[in-house]
Amino acid sequence: MKEIRGIVVPFATPFTADEELDVEKAKLLIDSLIEAGVHGLIILGDTGEFFMLTLEERLSFTEAMFEHINGRVPVVIQPSALSTREAVMYARQAHDLGADALMLLPPYYRSTTESEAFAHYAAVADVTSLPIICYCLPLAGAEVMTPEFLARLSQIDTIRYVKDSTGILARIRQIQATCGDRLRVFVGGDSIVYDGLAAGAIGSIWGCGNFMPRQTVELYSLVCETGDLVAGRALWEKMFPLCDFVDSHPYASSVKAALELTGFEVGPARRPALPLSGEQRAELANRLRNLGLSVTG
Repeated sequence: MKEIRGIVVPFATPFTADEELDVEKAKLLIDSLIEAGVHGLIILGDTGEFFMLTLEERLSFTEAMFEHINGRVPVVIQPSALSTREAVMYARQAHDLGADALMLLPPYYRSTTESEAFAHYAAVADVTSLPIICYCLPLAGAEVMTPEFLARLSQIDTIRYVKDSTGILARIRQIQATCGDRLRVFVGGDSIVYDGLAAGAIGSIWGCGNFMPRQTVELYSLVCETGDLVAGRALWEKMFPLCDFVDSHPYASSVKAALELTGFEVGPARRPALPLSGEQRAELANRLRNLGLSVTG
């Protein structure tokens, strides 16, 4: 399996105007992200609206996207689902395809105990040898994913990473202190990526990489490869307003609007998500221009 680190992009799932999957547009987006130098891709992450697809759509889209990536970068597949049974099914598909890792939420929607969450992760780990990225996401089971519970999960051999999307910088330090080298941390909170990388995260699983992939890769290179924190901070100060916008507005709609504004049409987010207002799009366009991106939409 390939090492997972760096800028790993959960790419947006393109839809047609009537909200059908647009597989050909997805392939074009994948090609553009790989050409920009991203270090990995996630099929059907949150930015990819996995929760809005039917079971059949998830299975067929995952297979088509995996075949198109064709080993060019490491591939992470998200098998997260409301039921353990369904998560296990998606994990088996990922294993059979030859994915490089899984990214798994704890059970969400209903309140979940630590025992239930542990059993959920253990059941998925039992059907595949793929490394697992534990996913800590506010409003999706994050309350059970304490640093202490993550340390317990890390006793399962294939649980090797965590993506923390709480946006709380101290969490990264707490996970590192509690779990040591048993869990490597990806920063997932858009507004603290620079700080998380500087704090020792091995990369970022980052939806903003959809529309500014070259800048996200450059930031990682400056902070984590060359150790130039001064240049990294200067770049981050230009990127932050965009990250802050996406973090504080409907996420998938914001990412898709940014892609459209920079010349890549991926269609709408599936309803009930609504598109950004005209005022919001204008503000987003200004922030894109301030980073030096060409706005065509």
